[in-house]
Amino acid sequence: MRRVLVLTLLAVASTRSTAARAASCDDWGFLGTGCRRVVSTYQEGRQGILLSGYAWHVPATWTPERRAELNENAWGGGLVRTTEDDEGDNRSVFILVFKDSHNRAQWNVGYEHSTYWGSRDGVQAGLGYTAMIVQRPDLAGGVPFPVVLPLAALRYYDGTLFGTYIPKVNGGVNHGSTLYVFGRVLLK
Repeated sequence: MRRVLVLTLLAVASTRSTAARAASCDDWGFLGTGCRRVVSTYQEGRQGILLSGYAWHVPATWTPERRAELNENAWGGGLVRTTEDDEGDNRSVFILVFKDSHNRAQWNVGYEHSTYWGSRDGVQAGLGYTAMIVQRPDLAGGVPFPVVLPLAALRYYDGTLFGTYIPKVNGGVNHGSTLYVFGRVLLK
């Protein structure tokens, strides 16, 4: 039921006109600048797809028995809109769904910013962050919650491979400390 509510809210939010979204950013006070950046990224961005791939549960923080039960094939996908500024840095807005560690759907809606170094004509390394709303059935009672995570990236023309680290949640053993890898392909 909660998943249906989240999907309905996302669908309603996406049907509002972009002009209305931009105008409503002025009502956000000190958050207005960030709101306008998200709206402009959506309006001006290139369409792309996200491909979810792999979740590695760091052995030092999980028992061998628990790791054997967890899903590491985090298959899934999503849609992304990405802009590139004059310095080659990227901003993206996205929706991504993939199989979590327990083989259930994890929904993510968010924003990404990455800074890259090196020539645009070859492989570029980058660092950045993602700020998103996550919905998982096993966390926060299934209620969507905000997350900010670091990103490391390797970009080659229109393809980017991302990695992030998901820290321990709730402390102790068997509660996080996972490396997650996914990719983005921008379409023409």
